[in-house]
This record gives sequence, structure tokens and C-alpha cells, in this order.
Amino acid sequence: MPFVATSIRISHKVKNILKNIAKSRTLPQCQVQRAKIIIGASKGKNNQEIAIFVGMSADSVSRWRMRWVENADKLEKEEQKTHKDLEAMVKELLKDKSRSGHPCEFTEVQILKIIEIACRNPVEYGYEASHWSLPQLAKVVIELGIVESISPSSIGRFLKYR
Repeated sequence: MPFVATSIRISHKVKNILKNIAKSRTLPQCQVQRAKIIIGASKGKNNQEIAIFVGMSADSVSRWRMRWVENADKLEKEEQKTHKDLEAMVKELLKDKSRSGHPCEFTEVQILKIIEIACRNPVEYGYEASHWSLPQLAKVVIELGIVESISPSSIGRFLKYR
């Protein structure tokens, strides 16, 4: 027996919100595609048809269809609230789930101390230079005990955005 995709029913309010998202030129493209997935699914289209239409794999379409179905109860409760709240919930459902990522190895205090030293003259730390090099700066912050170890490229990343 072939796999049948879970059907999706959406209210008129939600459909209008999804249509606006699907037509948006300012929202991220991934959210626009996901809105089109849900609209297509609500029209009874299968995952393969939707995948061709939005330019994604059928597995991705299936994943977003299931995520929508899993959150249908929350969305239904939100429909009793304001249009703004309902729209925020729909947009939230269309976003990627947050990922943990790699935790930062350095504390904010350590980073601030590194930046503070970088703003000072290298001569104060015994270097005959008018400007810091990243390896010199890394060596100094290790010697001062601010960090146990750090690469010059990490120092560069901290200074790049400050």
C-alpha cells in the first residue's frame, strides 16, 4: 500500500496569512517556500507535486508537512487571539528550529579583556611595535593568564566585529 501524506486543514485566517507570506519579497526564501508547502498540502497535493512546485526534495516537504501537523493544536488555540499573535505563530512555525551549535570557549569577560589589551600600545607589554600582531596579542593574553590557550585567528575574530 503506498504512503499517503497526512492531510492538512487550515482556517481561512491562517490561509490568508500563509498567502501573504508566500507572496512576500522581504521574508527569507525558506519561509516563503514553507508557506507554499502548507498551502499546497491544504489543497490535497502530495509531497512530490509540492516538491516540484517549490523546488525542494519530497523529504523536505514531508518534514515541513509533519511539523505543521504536530503543531496544529497550538495553532488552533492561537486562532482565538489577535491577528498579530496568529501571524507571529505561523511565522514561528515556518522558521528553522534553533540549534545548539558549538558553545563558546571564552567568556564575555575574557573577550573584553582581550579587546582592552588590543586597544593598548604593545610597548606597554614589552613589544617594540606600534601595532599588535595577532600572534603577539595571543601570546600576551596567555602570559597574563586571561586564557589558557588561544589561537591568533580567534583573537582576530574577536577584534573583527568590535
